[in-house]
Amino acid sequence: MAATWSIPQRDLCSVFENISDGILIVSPAAEILYRNAALEGFPTHLEERVLSLCATQHCCCGADDDLQLVERAMMEGWGVSCYALGENRLIIVKYDDYLGERIQSLRDDFAKQIASGILPSIAAMQVLRDRIASRWITIGRMDWPNERIIFDLCYDHDRLRQDGIPPLYRNVDFNMCGSMVVTKNLTGFFNQTEPHTDMGVAHIVGLALKNHRNECIGYALIADDHEPENLKETVTFLQELAVLYGPYFEVGSAEKKTRKAVADAHTDVVTGQGNRRAFESFMHECLEDMRNELEESEVEAMFDPKSLRNSLMMLIDFDGFKRVNDLAGHDEGDRALRLVAEALCEINSDSRVYRIGGDELVQVFPRAGDLEADDLRQHINIIEREMSGHGFDDIGLSMGVVHFFEGEGSFASLMALADARMYQDKRMRSIAFV
Repeated sequence: MAATWSIPQRDLCSVFENISDGILIVSPAAEILYRNAALEGFPTHLEERVLSLCATQHCCCGADDDLQLVERAMMEGWGVSCYALGENRLIIVKYDDYLGERIQSLRDDFAKQIASGILPSIAAMQVLRDRIASRWITIGRMDWPNERIIFDLCYDHDRLRQDGIPPLYRNVDFNMCGSMVVTKNLTGFFNQTEPHTDMGVAHIVGLALKNHRNECIGYALIADDHEPENLKETVTFLQELAVLYGPYFEVGSAEKKTRKAVADAHTDVVTGQGNRRAFESFMHECLEDMRNELEESEVEAMFDPKSLRNSLMMLIDFDGFKRVNDLAGHDEGDRALRLVAEALCEINSDSRVYRIGGDELVQVFPRAGDLEADDLRQHINIIEREMSGHGFDDIGLSMGVVHFFEGEGSFASLMALADARMYQDKRMRSIAFV
């Protein structure tokens, strides 16, 4: 049976043919009953999308706010409104010149950055950063065995950081490759969200990224402590970026090679832990975040045991390391370094260990709470006994511990203080190593 409408067609034509907005009247079966002349500029693929949404009852009529927002934002600068017209739907479309120009600008900027050799993930984050005011903007990779999304790099305000966003673990009911996530309720989609709420994340806009084979291999995330000022525009840019960036995100591509090169440049080849470059970068990030915390609320930071000012840095120096190298060879010296580094990692899973010199290691404990130097000395004593069991009877470990709030709070002052305490510990232990 042919689709019909209850309002006389002649009356509708006389009204709609003289207005500048595009008009579609669609039946419950998603058949077009009427379209006016102003709709000629509406792209065919977008019209097909509207009809598809109407066929699945998602035509922005009576749907929840988030769904309306997501579906409308996929219209490339076209505003879409939907109203009930008897049993049919009245679709009004109008091109937003300002938004359309910004979308085209995003496309052009992304293409220019790719042409200049910038890594696609960095280019994608930069074009979003230039247009969206949210604090965190990042593109992650899927870790399917652990059902999580890992974010190696992120924009925190205007600064590109490593590991700025903790991994997001999938809620059992959440399909990470499904629809866009627009939410203030992180726990509705992800597990273990405490690290994110602790750092201030209260609202996210997230979208899975797919390659040209429609495989879900990445995730774009925009996060802040509040809802974006223009959520519709934020969603629109993210949707547009996903279309542009998805084909570049390939496992085994230049992205993977570049990520490995970055990791190699920050990794010590002997211990497998971070090197001096990685250590200094991490420390500067922590100290900057500490200063931001103090600026936001000095009183709260002073009394919160989990604030960054209560982080610890422990400098470790080997006693008797030269004797091992001279008598047993450098391979054994390297083995001793690896064993100690691995043992240090066992002290606290949230800490980071770095080798910053020949026989110098450093361990950073962010937000250490009530952890003190005496506690760490006990751990170091245990490691020394374990090293003896591995055949290193002549190796000792001197340590110097400093809180981030001590001294001037600068990297140089903390290093100087930790170094002084380490040599004091070496003297106090009165162990004769040569």
